[in-house]
Amino acid sequence: MQVKTLVVGELQTNCYLLWDEENKNALIIDPGDAADFIITEVLALKLKPTAIILTHGHFDHCLAADELSKAFLIPVYLNQKDLFLVNDLQKRAEHWLSRKIIEEPPKISEGFEEFEGFGGKIIETPGHTPGSVCLYFPKEKILFSGDTLFANGQAETNHSYSSKQDLRISLEKLSQFSPGIKIYPGHGEAFLLKQKKLKIFN
Repeated sequence: MQVKTLVVGELQTNCYLLWDEENKNALIIDPGDAADFIITEVLALKLKPTAIILTHGHFDHCLAADELSKAFLIPVYLNQKDLFLVNDLQKRAEHWLSRKIIEEPPKISEGFEEFEGFGGKIIETPGHTPGSVCLYFPKEKILFSGDTLFANGQAETNHSYSSKQDLRISLEKLSQFSPGIKIYPGHGEAFLLKQKKLKIFN
């Protein structure tokens, strides 16, 4: 399994391309912006995307999802608890970025809870948002944490819909994984999981 990180958008979000080396089937995780750039990378690598996975509904993780979904004719999956964020994508993005947003909210496909692509498992990790998830691939010992966990341990919970208590439970859940698992966060550098990193600072 191969992973390529594409840093996209004004908030420097990590979009991940995950693919099987043999058949080139691929997942696109958190396409935060720059659809044309992501499409160019996919074509250059000769990948065959099968789905787009959103770790949560914040605009900086899904602005390019609609265009990519239409370009490759693939579904977009999101925990339904974050659907309210995606449906309000343009308004929220315009507020934070102070510019007109032309990107449309992606159409979310049913069946996210049952989705297991490439042997991956969905781990619900609410706190940052109600529908935040991590994607764990046990064979490769890698985990995509979205905005639940970063290298410095911080996960932000200052939105009205965030929950510090839920985040604490989510981090306790992640702390059960063996040290050494590689974490690919929504922003910043990848790192190896260590229990001392599972802290809440806000």
